[in-house]
Amino acid sequence: MNKPAIFFVAVMLLFAGVLVLFKVGHWMDAADPNHQSEENEIADFVPAIKPADYELGEGELWITDFQLVDQAGGGFESKAWRDKVWVASFFFASCPSTCVQQNQEMQSLHKVWARKGVKFISISCDADNDTPAVLNSYAKQFTSDNENWKFLTGNSQYINRIGSDKFLLSVGPRTHAESFCAVDKWGNVRGAFNWHDVEAMKDLNKLLVILSLEEAEPDDVVADRERLEEQIAAFVKQQSDAAEPSVDE
Repeated sequence: MNKPAIFFVAVMLLFAGVLVLFKVGHWMDAADPNHQSEENEIADFVPAIKPADYELGEGELWITDFQLVDQAGGGFESKAWRDKVWVASFFFASCPSTCVQQNQEMQSLHKVWARKGVKFISISCDADNDTPAVLNSYAKQFTSDNENWKFLTGNSQYINRIGSDKFLLSVGPRTHAESFCAVDKWGNVRGAFNWHDVEAMKDLNKLLVILSLEEAEPDDVVADRERLEEQIAAFVKQQSDAAEPSVDE
């Protein structure tokens, strides 16, 4: 075989090898779009707190403040942000498209508002699979700011109740509302905004301006909070009374 023919065969073999590698990579991406399998197990990652260590919320008949575990393996308490404005959402890491788009939208908000003191949390609704190690890998797609944007996990039943009790949103296993909830400096949820809706996102940005400038809890918000607290107290009493054994006179 002459030299030109040998050269041509070598080039074709090289091209075939590159094509095979490309196809393999494409198949891997289709099976694992978020590349979780590459970094699910982080050798030196040891969470300080395990999700199982948190209560199920069974002792609380209505959840207003909550505790979860962040992507760094540390504990997160919502009441620690009582003097901060923050935005919350629900997602799950294995979602191949919608949740990625949602977190990209959150990323845009984070880039603008984090430097102005606004904080962000993204709560997994697939807590059984979204361990702190998984979220540690997943979060790196969107941010390196572990202080101002928390990706949270914990007990799945507890998270479902956080969605319904705190944010008045329907949350279930790998199911969640496509909303960003704005929370003021006193822990009040001041609105839920569909991230697909351009006008809703404009309204969210306007609200964040207002919340950031507030120095005192507005009177109408106080009235709404007190009304909700009364409703919660009545609900708790009703549940407590129902749980008490009846006594025959």
